[in-house]
Parts: sequence; C-alpha cells; structure tokens
Amino acid sequence: MEAVVRIESNFDPKQRTGSYVGLFQLSKYEFDRYGSGDITDASMSSSGSGSSSGGGGESPSAQYLPAISGTCPTIPPGSNGTSLTFAGEPVDIWSGTPKDGQNGPLVMFWFETFGSATDVSFQFGTAQIAAVTAAGGIVASFAKSNGMGTDTGDAVWYTGDFAMADQILACAAQQLNINTRMIYTAGCSAGGLQSGAMVFSRSDYIAASMPNSGGEVIADEYPLENAHVPSVMTAHGGSADMVVISFATASATLDTDIASRAASSKPPGGYAIDCNHGGGHCGIFFAPAVDYAAYISAQWQFCKDHPYGVAQDPYANGLPATFPSYCTVVK
Repeated sequence: MEAVVRIESNFDPKQRTGSYVGLFQLSKYEFDRYGSGDITDASMSSSGSGSSSGGGGESPSAQYLPAISGTCPTIPPGSNGTSLTFAGEPVDIWSGTPKDGQNGPLVMFWFETFGSATDVSFQFGTAQIAAVTAAGGIVASFAKSNGMGTDTGDAVWYTGDFAMADQILACAAQQLNINTRMIYTAGCSAGGLQSGAMVFSRSDYIAASMPNSGGEVIADEYPLENAHVPSVMTAHGGSADMVVISFATASATLDTDIASRAASSKPPGGYAIDCNHGGGHCGIFFAPAVDYAAYISAQWQFCKDHPYGVAQDPYANGLPATFPSYCTVVK
C-alpha cells in the first residue's frame, strides 16, 4: 500500500485529529517502525516553486523556537516591502498568501555598510523573493540595528539584533504557518558577516545561510547554541574582494568552521559550499561586476535543498548542473 503521510517528529499519536483522503498523520516513530519509502517536504513544491527541500529530516525542537515577546504586528498576506515593527525596530516585509496546507520558508536579510532594507531586491533578487512569497513564505529585510550586543563587523549590525529575528519567526509561525525547517539568512558585506554570525548564534533554528561577501572574521568566534550545525553557501570575489578585510578569507573561515563542527551535528547539517566568482565585492562593488544573479540563484537552490536537519547530503553525487562552475564543495 502506498500513501501520502505527514510526518511530525514530536507528534503524539493520542492527539491524532483524523486523516484526509490519501493523507495520513503519523509520528516519526510510527513511520520508522511500520512504514517505508521516501520522506519529502512538499512545502515548496505545493506552489510549483522550488525543489524537493532536501528530503526527510527533523524539525527544530519546539523548545528551541522563540516565543512571541510582547505583541506581534499583523503581517498582511501579500505584503510588498511593507514596513512593520518587530522588537522595537523597523523591518521591511514581503509575504505570500498561503494556500490551505501550505507552509513556506522564511528568509531574513541583512544589508551592507551604507545600504538599506530595499537592497534585498537585488542582493537576494526579485526572482527569489517571488519564489518565497509564491510558496506562502516571508522575506524579512532588516532596516535598522538596535545597537545592542557584540558588533559583528563594522558597527552596522550587532548580535542583539537577533532579537528582531526571533520575534519575526515567532510572529510568522503564528500568523502564516511558516515552515520551521526552512528558516534562512542572507546578507552582503556587513550583512554577510551578520548572516555568518547568525549561523552560530541562532543555530537552533537556522537551516542554512547564504553570505554574499561575508563569512566569519575569526574562527570559533561564535559558539553554537546546541548540537545542530546549519549549512552555508558562501560567495565572494577572491583576491579582488578586499574591503578592510579579505572576504575570500572570511568566507573560507566560515566554511571550514562549519565543516569542522559538522561531524557531530545533531540532527544532520553542516554542509558547506564556496563560490569564488572573481568579481567585485558582493558581485557589484569596487571591481568588475559579475552575473551575480547566477550565484544568488544557486545559493537559494542550495538553501531549499538543505532544510533544517536534512537527512542526507543532497549533493553527495555532485553539485547541480545549473550551479556556476566556480562553486566547489567544502564539505
């Protein structure tokens, strides 16, 4: 007998609400003991956008997901750069209109030095934003730092800003049924360093990060929250990508740090890919521009293929043919 089932790691069979035609609700224990077959995450494919989301795996434990602090703003479905306030600071929001049973991803973006929240439209890309919202998800672009905690780069972003991310996730999960296996972060330059820091500082729920001329300045600078190691796909311009620091080196430091910690990741994670496009900073500044849309598209594909706790390495047999040739596997 074949069936479509919904697998929930923490589902209590005593709380089963019933089944739908062709759809059965099981705990992961029940499936592991009595079932067989492939587990896939249909959250992205339900809207016809995205890939298989990397197959089976665990969701973040409920105890590691942030609770709502105070009051959430109402997130209007179909938002297009709407400014909302989370944890006291403004954040620009692009949101989808989830269909029945659809739970889309959450992407959180940090802008570069002298940048703005609207830069997400070309540094993450309108095509990627459209894919996220079509899947019923949210893109959140931070507009201002709260200036609290540790400076992660050049006094643009701080570790205290992750409180905004926590509130966005908590509110989005409540209002738009966000897929908690598909929580990602991205950023350019100072924002790329912030998205590198977030990999560790919010490792309990971040699935993957896609820093663009970012990374980690000092190895082991930030501790993991617990045992899960997120995945990363870095991009930089090699020796040309030098603005105070070498972003090629910062990218390599993050990649190797993730790879070195990944062996003990529970649940699985910690896959790393590096893309040296040989162009300017963030693909557009201070040197010849490159087709940054190509590697940004690849970074987003990587994220979809590496949800939280991905059970097996989706790229064990090689990178997708659509990836730029300058992208290589670190681990």
